[in-house]
Amino acid sequence: MDGTTGHLPEAWAAALAELVGALDGARFPAALRRVLGLCCQFDSLVITRYAGTAPPQALFHDLDEVQAAITVAFYATGPYLLDPFYQACRNRQGPGVYRLRDIAAKGFFRSEYYRSFYRRTRIGDEIALLIPDGAEGWITLSLARRLRRIAFGEADAAALNAVFPLARDAVLRQWGTPDRRQGAQADQDIETRLALFAADQLSPREAEVVQLILSGHSTAAAADALGISPGTVKVHRRHAYAKLDVASQSELFSLATRFLMAQSG
Repeated sequence: MDGTTGHLPEAWAAALAELVGALDGARFPAALRRVLGLCCQFDSLVITRYAGTAPPQALFHDLDEVQAAITVAFYATGPYLLDPFYQACRNRQGPGVYRLRDIAAKGFFRSEYYRSFYRRTRIGDEIALLIPDGAEGWITLSLARRLRRIAFGEADAAALNAVFPLARDAVLRQWGTPDRRQGAQADQDIETRLALFAADQLSPREAEVVQLILSGHSTAAAADALGISPGTVKVHRRHAYAKLDVASQSELFSLATRFLMAQSG
């Protein structure tokens, strides 16, 4: 399954036997981590449950206390709402394995989410298994590599895709919840909810510029997307900041996060 690490079949047999034996028990996360580790190398694993629009619940992590405070505790207070993986779940991305670069906006590394939150996690790259759990629930397995480590490649994604059905079934057996929302009206997806942000305060063009900024677009990228000049984008951004009483992208990010948290409630 992993042509780069050369694991023997015996290692897979032992890992899978351990996983099966650990189902419904406390040893399950460690057994699952071992199976995933045979697919590709990674430094940390965080398993998260997203139930509708409720704040995320960490089911497992192997982070130290400092990193857990940022990546798990602080993340759950609001930054998760602009997480590309969370957005993929809320926007009903198909189940499977996705690298961060596969789903993040083109300007992710220039976004305020990245500057204000993501770079504090000291994560260089992520790849995640997205597992549906009922009509509005998801469980994600996020594998991360530290800064200055090589990014996840196509071979890593292929190896994880090969074990995805097994991992999905095992995870749902361990942590899956019965669907109690059959037939309920689906919540608005993130894009729709974010489009409501400051809609009553901004002109339509100013609102479009703000949406692109929050999605990580640079001034030039926003200009290309809207078919206007970078100078015009800057004018709309300046007017929007004045109307929203913010002075920076960081303040805009905080304001948008509070808005989305209120919408989730």
